[in-house]
Amino acid sequence: MPTIKYRVNLSPAERDRLEQMLTHGRLDRRATMHVRVLLLADEHRSGKKMSEQAIARELGINSQTVHTIRRRYSLHGLEAAINRKQRSKTATGMRITPDVRTRIIALSQTAPPVGKSRWTLRLLAHHAIARQIVDRISHETVGQVLKTAGQQSII
Repeated sequence: MPTIKYRVNLSPAERDRLEQMLTHGRLDRRATMHVRVLLLADEHRSGKKMSEQAIARELGINSQTVHTIRRRYSLHGLEAAINRKQRSKTATGMRITPDVRTRIIALSQTAPPVGKSRWTLRLLAHHAIARQIVDRISHETVGQVLKTAGQQSII
């Protein structure tokens, strides 16, 4: 039997809170599963200790899920083990602001560069970077900007 690296030692108050959450709380399915894993993994509960594999079998989930919940409880506490990790706004933030969108649309309506008969999405993306409208942009993103603006004649 492998040694358990991350231990779940719930205080009586935490255990009562988790039991209350199961009986009276309105939790989504994932949070309910996490609460049940924590209650079964608690080393202070009466009865025998359960391995990660036994908990996983009893709840019908993967043993890696049990391991992950135990790890999150040990490293970050009860709330982190129950609730989803909050995504940072900067990592998923929208780089295309309304100002950038407006400037790309305005660029698409100007005359194309010398030697070109029309704007292409790649050409617009290249010029948007060159004119420092954005630090980076994909030609596909330029296409989406123009599509939402109704400027599909370039696409």
